[in-house]
Amino acid sequence: MKKFYLLTSLLIGFYSFSQVGTLCTDPIVISTLPYTTTDNTANYADNYDPQTGTSPACVSTTFGNFYHGGNDVIYSWTAPSDGSIKIEIPNAVAWTGMFVYTDCANIGVNYAACATSPTAKTLTIDNFAVISGQKYYIYISSWPSPQTVPYTLKVTAINLATENSVKVNGSAIYPNPAGKELNFRTENPVHSATIYDMSGKVLHKMNVSDGKISVEDLKPGSYIIEYTDRAGVTATKKFIKS
Repeated sequence: MKKFYLLTSLLIGFYSFSQVGTLCTDPIVISTLPYTTTDNTANYADNYDPQTGTSPACVSTTFGNFYHGGNDVIYSWTAPSDGSIKIEIPNAVAWTGMFVYTDCANIGVNYAACATSPTAKTLTIDNFAVISGQKYYIYISSWPSPQTVPYTLKVTAINLATENSVKVNGSAIYPNPAGKELNFRTENPVHSATIYDMSGKVLHKMNVSDGKISVEDLKPGSYIIEYTDRAGVTATKKFIKS
């Protein structure tokens, strides 16, 4: 009987250790978009409990790391091109947290984006800017109570160059790298633009006139710009501020 219990314990331990999605180093890989899955964090383990006293802010709250207190499940997706995506958990139960990271070492330290709620509601990270070749980790957990939560995860492309090649062809921004101004070359005049940092944070929203905008106030570095012409065609591109 003792041998039976020992063998059972070893098998359970092996299953927990090898469960895909339990660790950031072995996430559930999302290969194509759109993507939808329904699961429960009870099927995974509680491997990440970052310090709550140094919790980075999530939206308007400083309780982000408290939403890492339950069981964790981690997905990964690599952007095939520059663009933007939408990540959501429809009808999430209370105390569910959803986070996006660009590196496993950033868990509980630096969120690229997040959505949490102490009440039942749909959690949404909308228009999240992505760059080609970057791997993104989607982390789902909860407060220590309730510890585990059911969820449906949906990830959809809003504007990825590979999925909008007809619309994006012929569209360009220049010069790149840019100094003081960024110019647009499109079939129809551009009327609005939004600039994001590389974490997806909105920095500037502006109307466009004369086919150009000023980027003089931006610090040197890489940015994402999303722009829409008067025909309603939207494109997203990466540029460098020199």
